[in-house]
Amino acid sequence: MTDRVLVVDALSAGSGQRRSSRDSIGCGPRTVAGVFEKHDIHCRIHRIEELLEKRSLLKKFDHVAISAMTMDLPAVTKFVKLWRGSRTQGRIIIGGPISANPLDLKELNPDVIVIGEGEATLEELVTEKFFEKYVELSEIRGVAYPVAGQIIVTKPRDLIHSKILSESYRASTTRIIDYNAYQASKVYVEVTRGCSNYRRTNLRLDDGRQCSDCSNCDSDDSKVRMDCPEDIPPGCGFCSVPGTWGPPRSRTIEVIVEEVRELLDLGVHRIVLESPGFLDFMRGREPLTNPCHPPANLEAIRNLLNRLNALPQVANKTAHIAIENMKACLFSEDVAKTLVDSMMSSSPNIGLETGSEKQLRNIGKCGSPEDVVEAVRIASQYGMNPFVYFIYGLPGEDEETVRESIEIMREVSKAGAERIIMYGFRPLPGSAFANYPESSTKDELGMQLRKEADRINREKKDSYLGKIIRGIASEPSWARHGYTMVSPLEEGPLMTVPGGYSPGTLLNVLISEVLSSGLVAGEVVQDEKSNR
Repeated sequence: MTDRVLVVDALSAGSGQRRSSRDSIGCGPRTVAGVFEKHDIHCRIHRIEELLEKRSLLKKFDHVAISAMTMDLPAVTKFVKLWRGSRTQGRIIIGGPISANPLDLKELNPDVIVIGEGEATLEELVTEKFFEKYVELSEIRGVAYPVAGQIIVTKPRDLIHSKILSESYRASTTRIIDYNAYQASKVYVEVTRGCSNYRRTNLRLDDGRQCSDCSNCDSDDSKVRMDCPEDIPPGCGFCSVPGTWGPPRSRTIEVIVEEVRELLDLGVHRIVLESPGFLDFMRGREPLTNPCHPPANLEAIRNLLNRLNALPQVANKTAHIAIENMKACLFSEDVAKTLVDSMMSSSPNIGLETGSEKQLRNIGKCGSPEDVVEAVRIASQYGMNPFVYFIYGLPGEDEETVRESIEIMREVSKAGAERIIMYGFRPLPGSAFANYPESSTKDELGMQLRKEADRINREKKDSYLGKIIRGIASEPSWARHGYTMVSPLEEGPLMTVPGGYSPGTLLNVLISEVLSSGLVAGEVVQDEKSNR
């Protein structure tokens, strides 16, 4: 007899309703479902907001596995209360970035918390018949669990080797159909896991730890770079990726292409190759802990993209493959030429965070502001539309760093940046800045940065007026009754058009109005029905 497991996708749900990334489907919940499918356990994926609205869905399942981020704790708390109110039995597993600090989940009293990389841990729980009987959790690595009002944490589990990651664990493709409007969504497919930036912040942490200038972060020995005498988490101080997921590990080309092929055959139109740094793909021997050397493995990237471009839906341009995160210090003319020669139109997302050289060094960021400006210039010259990320409220921010950031914003805009993306600093468990105060939207310095980014982005949107953008209908507009939201199939802005269109309908939209720095309006001048 198989168990019916509800896989809850709470990613970016916040307090219970996603306000951003509404057209994105992450790979985490599908990866969880893949482990269940491997062991013939029946499962389905549901967004948490759908479950909070339709409580009757809970009756269809015996157990629940929740995938969430730290910011999603309010929504997860609401869901757990509903789940427990609907039954007297049924195991609760919680995993994903939210599990970085298990003590934060004590009040939820879950049966088990999967910490960090989850596939092998979840598989051991399944093979030990966790859903059917009592399991001695103290013997399982990489978990936490409640005992008498306390949270017990077991020894950490070793990271999964890249070969095993490709050969033993596959994200479910069939469960993509569980998502509403999946045909119009950006579906993320994991290419690499982990980050190569093993530099560290030199700011004093809340417990007094501070860089002692031991020079390990600058060593030519990749394993030496992993060691920090002060035990400061590696990577940018605001980021928990290298500390949680370790150095980059790449999945094989065959596995990536097969997953994309299956998703396209199920009606997906937009694929994003997921990676903290795409140019780390097969870049060097593991562990890869230098973010800028050696250079990108252009042969491996070329082989991957050529295989993906040969898929029928990509070749006939009814589907689009996108690449996002790239480190500026690895982005070169050779990289740009390789992407263009592979017919890969792209909006590379380049993280800058701050335009201050000093603050970059302080937070542990690799590269320099000049690296980002040059990467944007190269990408633009090769017909790409790069996005550049900034963060307001970072530790060490002051009037000087804000002034320098505004200057660099204008420089990258002139160099060809399509959009400035601004985030507020949020302390993440497992990061060096875990205990720093969260940024405030009312802070004057942050307001200056957001105002400048908004001005630049709105001016950029003006360039779309009168153009026809190929897009795909996603969902009804929240703000305009009788309108449909349309996502760009390839490159371009988010759009809204009059009329009702089914998710997955391909449309040509003539842009007529700029509504905000992130949204334009238009009219459908020709529509094409999805091939599905």
